[in-house]
Amino acid sequence: MVSEGDERELARDYAALRAAYAEGAFLIRAWHLQVLLEARANFNPAQPRVPRGYRYGGRWTGPGGDWGGPARDDGRAKIVAVSGDPDEPKIPHRRPARARERNRIGRAAARYLRTLPLWQQVRFLARVGWLANEAGHTIRSYSDEPRALEELKERATVPSPGYDIHHIVERTPAYRDGFSREMIESPDNKVLVPRYKHWEITAWYARNNKEWGGVSPRAYLRGRNWEERELMGRYALRKFGVLK
Repeated sequence: MVSEGDERELARDYAALRAAYAEGAFLIRAWHLQVLLEARANFNPAQPRVPRGYRYGGRWTGPGGDWGGPARDDGRAKIVAVSGDPDEPKIPHRRPARARERNRIGRAAARYLRTLPLWQQVRFLARVGWLANEAGHTIRSYSDEPRALEELKERATVPSPGYDIHHIVERTPAYRDGFSREMIESPDNKVLVPRYKHWEITAWYARNNKEWGGVSPRAYLRGRNWEERELMGRYALRKFGVLK
């Protein structure tokens, strides 16, 4: 007879296998699409574009083309990526040694991909090599559409690559304020969220905010009841596009 713990472990292993298969199939389709674009449509992803801030910003151009003069000048330096898209994050060819730098690049890539149609997301991930292999699931999960609360709770029962279990009411502050383990670790207090959004929510809780009297949401909630904490947690999920 299979125990409940064994069933959960089998479910996690099965989810990991499915994710690995999906990632492999995704990269093969991405490579195929890139070949079609470049070979059949004479598409050149390295063709330069007019940088953002100029009159025809974003349009394809030739070397030395006339950009029509700057539309604005905010005094900030702008980096034009190798692909010609001025908004594309700069991805190093080699995997950075520091995890902090890899995570920074991954978050930048995730934010950028949200602005692109699916076929361009596929082409981008097919070109970034080490980043697609290391953080492909996490980057793609960042583009998820908001979900209903019950769906987020149900998804938390089986962890998936690229996602984190998130406590609607923050776990550590709730323990410090004396709330019970049964309340904090209840399935009703857990949702599955894209990893980068989880990090953004956690950082948001720590930043001072005018909405909460100039203190951080975490400090504002200190000593308050469960219902207020839960309302804040749902507010954060909506703010970062996780909850409908």
